[in-house]
Amino acid sequence: MKRFNTQSVVGGTAFRNLHVSVLSLMLFTLLSMSAANAAELVINGGFEQPVIDSTPGWSTFYGENHPLTEPPDCPDSDIGHEHCNDDIRIPGWFVYWTDDLQHYQQLNAGRLEIQRGTIDDVCACDGSFQKAELDSHHRQGNDNNNTTIGQLLPTCPRTAYKLTYGWKSRTTVPGDNDVRVIVGDTLVNMHAQNLDWEIEEVHFVTDDSYETLLLFGSIGTATTLGMYLDEVSVTGPDGSDSEPCTLVCDDKPMELTLMYDGDDDSSHQQTGSEVIIYPEVVDSYPTDAVIKVFGHNKRKPKLLGTFDVSIGDLFSVSGPHKRIPARLVFAIYHPDDLETAIQTITFHTSCSQPMDAGDEFGAISVWSAIN
Repeated sequence: MKRFNTQSVVGGTAFRNLHVSVLSLMLFTLLSMSAANAAELVINGGFEQPVIDSTPGWSTFYGENHPLTEPPDCPDSDIGHEHCNDDIRIPGWFVYWTDDLQHYQQLNAGRLEIQRGTIDDVCACDGSFQKAELDSHHRQGNDNNNTTIGQLLPTCPRTAYKLTYGWKSRTTVPGDNDVRVIVGDTLVNMHAQNLDWEIEEVHFVTDDSYETLLLFGSIGTATTLGMYLDEVSVTGPDGSDSEPCTLVCDDKPMELTLMYDGDDDSSHQQTGSEVIIYPEVVDSYPTDAVIKVFGHNKRKPKLLGTFDVSIGDLFSVSGPHKRIPARLVFAIYHPDDLETAIQTITFHTSCSQPMDAGDEFGAISVWSAIN
């Protein structure tokens, strides 16, 4: 998986012990899905199901990976109680106890806590009714109730997607609410403390497979007071996914969508003299920039569009006759100086040279195309 951009710092080695390949294989068996294409890929991303009976109220549930054929394991005092449910699974999500995954132990099904209404003066994100808390309850024989939840998403190979979600820490105690977010086999975000709901946005490109693993793993102190999660969503570049799965360059595109990523990472398969990046290394890209796009013509380049962008923004370019020219030139300017380009980038855009979602040319990344 190639990651484009996140709104938070990505790094650290914690939670990398998660055996993603083994987990992916097991989840494929448990949650086998067809690569159907839908506008929203995440099931029950707002945790609105199952519905908690009381408001405010909360309960713990197994995920889709639990067969519900084993004897109930709610504590005796909670059997039949609203806070512990042995008979209903959370739609869409699988749930495991985090420490089992971290230490390559047996993948024991865990319980996820879902809350309804305002609890401890915290409501759900964006006005919805319910939210999840990732440090749960009701684990037998172990007081570490940190959970890892996820879904195996049906995605297209080498295609750009956007992950969004809301998160909020429950306490201010250091180390109490730590959560790691993984897409595919890549750690894309780490969260610790934020007492206000924050919406994260992560752009990523899938690998060559037709499934992408999405994980949220709580690894904070086991106090049953953990990170809140809500409004999880994964969509394609235009809010939907094409049927069938296609790559960017199946045909000469009518429209090309790109990202200003603000770095020097060039990674693509184009060869020869088609790619010209000058200068190849820029000391500092402006957070806000102006990008002028020209159809490549040595004698009289045609201006196709001028775009005001910030790092991480997408912009779309159309050709003059419903087709993108064979090559495009992107000139990046600081908003205070529209005469001297910080960088100019030329590459082939008519599909006679390879072009895939996620290809990077200087400060420009290919996002998607309409063919």
